[in-house]
Amino acid sequence: MDNQNSNSIDSEERPWLSWICDSQSTDELKSKYDSWAKNYDADVRESWKFILDNVAAILEKNLSQRTVKILDAGAGTGLLGEILFKLGYTNIFAVDLSAKMLEVAASKKVYNSLEQVNLEDNVAVKRLGRFDMVIATGLFAYAHAGVTILKNLFESIESRGLFVVTIRDDYYRELESAMNSLSWQLIEQKQLPIYDGQQNMNFLAFQKL
Repeated sequence: MDNQNSNSIDSEERPWLSWICDSQSTDELKSKYDSWAKNYDADVRESWKFILDNVAAILEKNLSQRTVKILDAGAGTGLLGEILFKLGYTNIFAVDLSAKMLEVAASKKVYNSLEQVNLEDNVAVKRLGRFDMVIATGLFAYAHAGVTILKNLFESIESRGLFVVTIRDDYYRELESAMNSLSWQLIEQKQLPIYDGQQNMNFLAFQKL
């Protein structure tokens, strides 16, 4: 796990954000998500709805076929999966560090399969197979995912496959060099304010070469 801490989080408005991003180990992060699973949707749905809607719009624009194989990396409780399923995408696979979060996701019945995986484990990621699209919404954040997970997910994308990621400005600056070093091309990018304009979120779509 990458143990960076965020110094620019709005902890007063969203105490859960600083709490989760201040995790100091993978075990601590997993434990926090396990304990948060039952209340997660209620806590974050309002803040994250427009982010998820924008990710879905990128997917619809770049992936018209509804049966392609999609990996929802860091799927959590399945908030994104719900939206994609309603749009007609039927071949979605969910992975997450937290089994409790995946239990909530499973209850929504929108995924083909769900698997608890530490995405830092290259062998475990390879066992998942390869995907036409990998989506990482909320995964690349402080104390969550860094260069190791980025490279593991890159390897799981089929040739000419797509990678869609959301990442806040502050953390994007730390990972931009690693992202630019991989053999893919940026096909879409936009930046939108989040958290009452206190942060900017980057929405990036890459196509693997």
